[in-house]
Amino acid sequence: MLIVDDEERARSGIRTLIDWAQYDIAIVAEARDGEEALERMAQVHVDIVLTDIRMPEMDGLELIERISKQYPDVKCVIMSGYDEFSYAQKAMSLGASHYLLKPSRRQEILDLVLQLRAEIDRERQQSSRLEELKAGFRDSFPLLRDKMLGRLVLTDNPPYERLLASLKTNGIVFGHPFYGALVVQIDNFHSFQQRVGDEDVELYKYGLKNIAEETLAPLGMCAVFEHNDDLIALLNAEEMPDSESIDRYAQRIQQNAETYLKFTVSIGIGSVGAEIGHLRLSYQEAARALDVRFYMGDRKIVDYMESVDGEADRTSYPFALEKAFIQAVMHGEEGAIREQLQAFLQALRPESASKEPVLNSIFSLFFALYRLCIEKNVNVQEVFGRDLTGITHMVARSSLEGIVQALGETARLVAAQLNAKKNGNKLFDAVTAYIRNNFSKDISRETVAREVFITPGYVSLLFKQQLQTSFLDYLHRTRIDEACRLFEDSGARIADVAHEVGYQDEKYFFQVFKKYTGMTPNQYRNQ
Repeated sequence: MLIVDDEERARSGIRTLIDWAQYDIAIVAEARDGEEALERMAQVHVDIVLTDIRMPEMDGLELIERISKQYPDVKCVIMSGYDEFSYAQKAMSLGASHYLLKPSRRQEILDLVLQLRAEIDRERQQSSRLEELKAGFRDSFPLLRDKMLGRLVLTDNPPYERLLASLKTNGIVFGHPFYGALVVQIDNFHSFQQRVGDEDVELYKYGLKNIAEETLAPLGMCAVFEHNDDLIALLNAEEMPDSESIDRYAQRIQQNAETYLKFTVSIGIGSVGAEIGHLRLSYQEAARALDVRFYMGDRKIVDYMESVDGEADRTSYPFALEKAFIQAVMHGEEGAIREQLQAFLQALRPESASKEPVLNSIFSLFFALYRLCIEKNVNVQEVFGRDLTGITHMVARSSLEGIVQALGETARLVAAQLNAKKNGNKLFDAVTAYIRNNFSKDISRETVAREVFITPGYVSLLFKQQLQTSFLDYLHRTRIDEACRLFEDSGARIADVAHEVGYQDEKYFFQVFKKYTGMTPNQYRNQ
């Protein structure tokens, strides 16, 4: 707070009659007139000014007028007598917040200052919230910008005038007569994302966006935004650019991305038209150009004129070749798997088919492998992960070469799992055969493991995988089944049967027999 009064006694009274520090208020300066007050305010931060009206050099009215212009956030309080009320009214019109009538009581002054402090606190909180909102808006503007640009090409009949006005307020002006679009796609995006991580992917996309905008700038106004991990460049040119020029700039985008970001991109180029509504058609042409020619591999530039006709969408699914491929996987022959996969892909005619039907057929082949795993009781999570979402994303965001490589790796992994399962079956057959032939002896898990040349732990794993049970449980069941058969002879003694099936302790035999049959040996034989 700053106190302004030409009388020392008045300033001292306000300063000393109240313990301002108790209320977190500091009197940072005093002044004898308006001119001196402005000098003090240039040196220290002031929130509240208490000022008299009649003072030499510069009176209170002029001071308040100057403060309202130079320090609009400062609260000014006029101190005036009854005979100066007209001055007080004028002071209020010039920017004073409140006025005090002289002489003022101590409590009256304190209450008003505390009221002003509360107002200042509220205003600061509101200002802080506003700054947070502004900061949030600045942070979210790239998303809003992308959304507005996206509506120009991704929606039917967008509100062009409103969108262009919103973009203009943020520095994006489409002021030229010709419009076109390009689609820039990071090659094998799925594997690229896995290699660099989600956070760095966003940084790389931001760098690619800047490269595209700067590279295309000589052609005219260029705005680039992200859509489904691709970048869409909207071009607004003063003159109609020829396709050769656009192709040269597309090549520069590729070169700059490879030089500075160390990855390759493919680019689809749409046509250029003489109205903003052409942007949507141009984008569709550019996207279709990439889809139709995606079999070409990485680092491709495709003009919409190179797109094939609608006949390319028609492709029939080669069911017979799917069956042959699955048979090769079941037999586990790597050469046959590779050969049958190539035959399947060739039947799709990817060089003349557009992206969607080819990808649908490839995904169907992935699902055929998934179904095979279920039919053969192979753990699908070990092959495909927790679900097929990863496969779906990979198929959608990779080149044909990357998809075929992933499909081949998946097929080989399934074949390896099936082969391991076959070997496990043979071993398990050997284990169970030994138990059936030797259950009457004193055998254990270790005994069986030695006989079939595996570890005791692997014996347990085989029983868990094949029968979801334990070695000991299987041994007991085998012995009790044989005991039940022997009890068909009503003359057989319980002790003799117990010894014959491998139990030396007759009491223990009783316990095990009842556990597995729900009856004692006598009850069973009597039945």
